[in-house]
Amino acid sequence: MRFIFVLISLFIFISNLLAQDYELKKINFEGNNYFSEGTLQSIILTKESPFWFWKFLNKFTNLGKEPIYFDSLNIEEDIRRIEKFYRDNGFFFVSVKTSYSLNESKKTAELKFIISEGERFRLNSYKYLGIDSTKIGQWLYLKIIRERKINESSFFQRDRIEEDANRILNELRNFGFMLAERERIIAVIDTIKHTVDVTLTINPGRYFTVSDVKIEKGGIGKDEVEDDLIFKLVGIQKNDKYSHAKNLEGQLRLYRTGLFTSALVSGVIAETTHTTVPINISVDVARMNELGPELIVNNQTNRFNIGLGVNYTRKNFFGNARKFTIEGTVVTQDIFNINYKEVFGKNGLKDTTVLGLAGINLSIEQPYLFYKDIKGKLEFFASAEQQKFYRYYTAGSKLSFLFELPKFVFFNNYSIYLGYESENINFKPQLPFDYIKGILISSGFPISPEDTTEAILKSESESFLSHSNTILGIDLFANHSNEIFYPTSGYNFQLSFEYTGLLPYLKNLFNDVKDKNIQYYKTLAGITFYTNPWKPAEGAVAYKLRFGYIQKIEGEKSISQNKLFYSGGSNSIRGWRARGLGPVFTFIDNQGKQVTITEIGGRVLLEGSIESRNILFGDFGTAIFFDFGNSWRSMKDVSIKTTALTFGFGLRYYTSFAPLRFDIGTQLYDPYSYRFIFKRSFFDAVQFHLGIGEAF
Repeated sequence: MRFIFVLISLFIFISNLLAQDYELKKINFEGNNYFSEGTLQSIILTKESPFWFWKFLNKFTNLGKEPIYFDSLNIEEDIRRIEKFYRDNGFFFVSVKTSYSLNESKKTAELKFIISEGERFRLNSYKYLGIDSTKIGQWLYLKIIRERKINESSFFQRDRIEEDANRILNELRNFGFMLAERERIIAVIDTIKHTVDVTLTINPGRYFTVSDVKIEKGGIGKDEVEDDLIFKLVGIQKNDKYSHAKNLEGQLRLYRTGLFTSALVSGVIAETTHTTVPINISVDVARMNELGPELIVNNQTNRFNIGLGVNYTRKNFFGNARKFTIEGTVVTQDIFNINYKEVFGKNGLKDTTVLGLAGINLSIEQPYLFYKDIKGKLEFFASAEQQKFYRYYTAGSKLSFLFELPKFVFFNNYSIYLGYESENINFKPQLPFDYIKGILISSGFPISPEDTTEAILKSESESFLSHSNTILGIDLFANHSNEIFYPTSGYNFQLSFEYTGLLPYLKNLFNDVKDKNIQYYKTLAGITFYTNPWKPAEGAVAYKLRFGYIQKIEGEKSISQNKLFYSGGSNSIRGWRARGLGPVFTFIDNQGKQVTITEIGGRVLLEGSIESRNILFGDFGTAIFFDFGNSWRSMKDVSIKTTALTFGFGLRYYTSFAPLRFDIGTQLYDPYSYRFIFKRSFFDAVQFHLGIGEAF
C-alpha cells in the first residue's frame, strides 16, 4: 500500500513539474544519418521557441511571435510522425526514443530525439497491374512505361510511388479514360534481403469521347461575348476523345482573355452514356468597359518607382477577345536618392536628383491569334523622361508576337517584334560640354576622348541630339522554376537579340548619300538557378548571371541612351543606387577640380548574384546576398579590378500577390577608388532599396 502511495505521489510531482511553463529552447536529433535536422523539424508537431527579437517584438505588435513552451503530450505524436517518415522512405525497422531536460532556474527545456534508423530497403520489383496494351492501346501503354522514373534496385520512397500513380491516372484521364482509378499500393517486404516488391493496380475504366459541348453564360456582360468565340477558345469539339488536360487548358484560355470573372470547363458525369460524355462550359462575363486610376509601384530600371496613372480598357474590341487600352502615367524614380533639401529650396524640380517619367501608351492586343497560343500586340507610345544629365523624348510604335509552347520544351515561350522609335535628347542647360562629351563617347558617337573642342559638339548638335530608327528583335524564355514568386528549385533562362538599323541599312543599299542613323546589334543573356539545400524546410539559395553586349556596325550617331546597359539598383548591384555603376569619364572643370561621371551607360554588362532566402515564420523572411558586376564602355575595359562587389542582407514580407522586400547593400569593393570597405567610411558605402518581387 505504501509503495502504491509513493508511485501516485511521484506521478503527481512529475505532472505538476511538467505543468509549469518551460520554454522550449532547443530540439536535438541524434542518429539521423540520412536526413538533416531541418527536414525532421519540419515533420514534427513540436517547434523550438523563436529568436528573442521576435518574442520582444510580439509584446508590442502583431509582427513578432509568441514563445513556445514544452508540452510532453506531443512527444508520442512526434515519434509517430518521425517513424512514419522514415518508413515511407524505406527504413522499415526504424525506432525513435526521446529524452528531455528541464532547467529550473531559467525555466527552459531541451528535447532530444534518439533515432535508430536501421538499414534502408531497396525495390526488388515494381509492377503495374490492370493496364496493358490490350486495354488502353499500345501507344499509350508504351508512353506510360517509357516515362516511368522509378527504377528497380532504387530505394523505396512512398512519395515517388504516389507521384507515379498520379502520373498514370493523369495520362489515362487525358486520353479518354475519364473514370480511371487506382487501388491500394501493395508492398511486400523481404526482411532477409532488405528488399520490397511493389505492385500498383490501376483500373482504367471505359474509353470516352465527347458527345456534345454546351455553354452556360452569366454575368453583366453576357450579351457582349459570342458563343462562337467561347467554342473556339476552348477548342473542344464533338467526337473528340475526352481529355482532362484539354478541359483545364480551355479553362485557362478563357481566364487569360480577361473577359470572364469565372470559367469552368468540365465533363458532366451524370449525363454519360456507355462511351460518351457531354462537356459543359460555364462562364460569368465581366464588364466590357473599364476606366480607373491606378497607383504605380514597381522596380523598373532597377529603381523603386512610385507614380500615378489612369487607363481605359475596352474588352472584346470588335470581337475575338481583342482588347483596346489607352494609358497615361507619371512616375517618380529612385525616391530614396532625391535631395529633398535642394528640391524644396532654390532648385525645385530642376534639381539633378529628381528623376521621372511621363508617358502615354495606346495598344490593341489580340490574345490567341488564329485561336492558337499566339498573342499579337500593336502599340503606339510617347514619353518624356528626366535623367540626371538630360531630358529624353521618345515616340514610336511596336508590333510584337508572343508564342507560348509546352512546359517541357526548353524555350517554352518566345516573342518577336518590329518597332520604330524617334528619340530626341535635350541636355540640361547648366551641363558643361565635358559632361556631354563623356555621354557621347560612351554611347558610340564618333568623337575622340582627346578632342576638347566645343566646336565639334556644337556643329554636330543637330545630328547627335535626334535619332530615328527601326528595331528588330527576338526574346527567348526558358521558364523551368517550380514557382513564380518564391522559386525553390529549377531554373530560368533568357536570351535576347536586337538589331537596330534596318531602315538605314535599306536606305544605304539604294542611295549614294549614306544615312547617318546608327546601326548596331545588342545581345543579352541571363540565367537564374534555384536550389533548396534545406528541403523540405522553407528556404532557397538563388544564383544569377547576366551578360550583355552592344556592337556598333556603322553610322554617325550615338546609340540611344535607353538602349545602353546600366548597373546598380534594387535588381542589380545593390551596394549602389540605380545607374550608380558604369563607364567613367574624367575631366578637369573650370575651377581645376577633377570630376568623374559614371551614370552614362555602357556597351558591355556583366552581373552576378548569390542570395540565400529563408522564411522565419508566417509570411516573414530574410535574405543574405552577394552581388558583383559592372557595365563598361568596351570589352577591353572589363577586368576584375573594375568589378564592383556588394554584400548585404534584407527583409521579406510575402503577400498574396508578390513579395515585398527591403535590402541593405554595402559596397564591399569600389571599382573607382579600388578600395575595400575596410578602408572607407561604412555609412558612405551603404545603400537602401525597396522592391516588389524577388531581386531575381
